[in-house]
Amino acid sequence: MKTVLIACDIYDKQHPKLSQEWESEETILHMEKTIQSLGYDVVVLNHPTEITSALAGIPKSNRKNWIVWNFIEGYLSPSREAYIPALCEYLGIPHTGSHAAVQTLTLDKYKTKLYLASFGIPTLVSQLIDTESELPRISYPLFVKPNGEGSSLGITDANVIHSKDDWDTQVPKLLETFSPLLVEPYLSGEEVTVGIMGNQGNYQVLPIAYVKTPSGVYHEGIKSKSEFLESLDFDLPKHLCSQIESISLQIAERLGSSGYLRIDFKLENEKPYFLEANATPGFSHIYSTLPLLWERSGRSYSELLQYSLELGFEEFFTQKRFQYGKDQL
Repeated sequence: MKTVLIACDIYDKQHPKLSQEWESEETILHMEKTIQSLGYDVVVLNHPTEITSALAGIPKSNRKNWIVWNFIEGYLSPSREAYIPALCEYLGIPHTGSHAAVQTLTLDKYKTKLYLASFGIPTLVSQLIDTESELPRISYPLFVKPNGEGSSLGITDANVIHSKDDWDTQVPKLLETFSPLLVEPYLSGEEVTVGIMGNQGNYQVLPIAYVKTPSGVYHEGIKSKSEFLESLDFDLPKHLCSQIESISLQIAERLGSSGYLRIDFKLENEKPYFLEANATPGFSHIYSTLPLLWERSGRSYSELLQYSLELGFEEFFTQKRFQYGKDQL
């Protein structure tokens, strides 16, 4: 029997800022039960020492029958989403999701935009700042956000900057906690989210949706561990869906993502501009976007988990990046 090790950080209500991206205990328990119902053994660990000891302790002859579901988000480090993929690759153990290089790149929004823009992906001109003395080189109105955070951490309605006074008020506050900051033109159009499933060369795009929020800004107040506070509208025009699907497939190929990927766009005059890619999206059946996009295609949550595990094993058995780890077994 195959074993799934869920390596996770558990959301801490006492420290919501640092753990905003972490999964809730309820989500992990629901996933554990669902994966068990699929016929796997499941081990849940959420401490670095426990996780590394468990992985090192798997008999070498049996590592191909284990798979690690990567939910480690950490905090502050630019390498934090790459901890588990790099460790699994090094030890020759399958894992879900993308490899360490994809995780590290996509966590850096600025570098991701520069990289994808070099291939013609439509992106906004942006600026990176890390000191209060820097001034914007982009015309107002602007949007300022943390460069290396997800789950809308550090984003409120006040991140829309209309003047130098706004800049002088908001930027120093943000820099106290988040540095560097990404500055880009503010687009007033709707936000669009896209889910990609599959490994390189065989991607599929899930149903594409507008993301509706009360103020039009997808901020940290929207994110809840108990309910889905935003809404998804799947009523996009066919021509726009076709355009976004084509761009999204190009992005997945250029990044070389594996398993699952969520991509966000913002519209301006019905033209989509790439915002960011999330290689470690949430998997809550209650408050995460990717499972909702998947279920919109008529498939169940358990099928999503099964497919994600299958893609992880497929990646392990077909990709040369695991060869060094395998050769040490």
